Amino acid sequence: MTDMQQPEGGQPLDRQERTTKVMPVESQAPPIYQVRMQPPEPVRPSGPSMPTIIFGILVGLLALTMLALGLVFLRYGTDLTLVIPWQRIIPLIFAGLGVVLIVAAISTWLASTKRARHDSKDQDIPEDQAAKDGQ
Repeated sequence: MTDMQQPEGGQPLDRQERTTKVMPVESQAPPIYQVRMQPPEPVRPSGPSMPTIIFGILVGLLALTMLALGLVFLRYGTDLTLVIPWQRIIPLIFAGLGVVLIVAAISTWLASTKRARHDSKDQDIPEDQAAKDGQ
């Protein structure tokens, strides 16, 4: 008999013409080992913080204003309410503060869009293509 021949019982033969028993084999995929991906280290900013500097300047201006008002009050005392029209000055102070905050918000927005555009140019994918892929 040859390797391909089988005895009358239907059992396959090995090379030495011995009857071999067919064992059921479960097809199992090899184990997959998963490695947890470590998140990339964030890039820590270095150098001066522009928002902190702007906040410090605004607080300094407020302190100088309060110092000037204190010196004026020492000079004029209670007559200060008669000399300075507070009903006009306080709304003007708040209007000026509002204008400063709006200008700061617009400049921050423009800087962030410029930075985002600059960062997208550094990538190989064009900005329009990246927007299409994200949808």
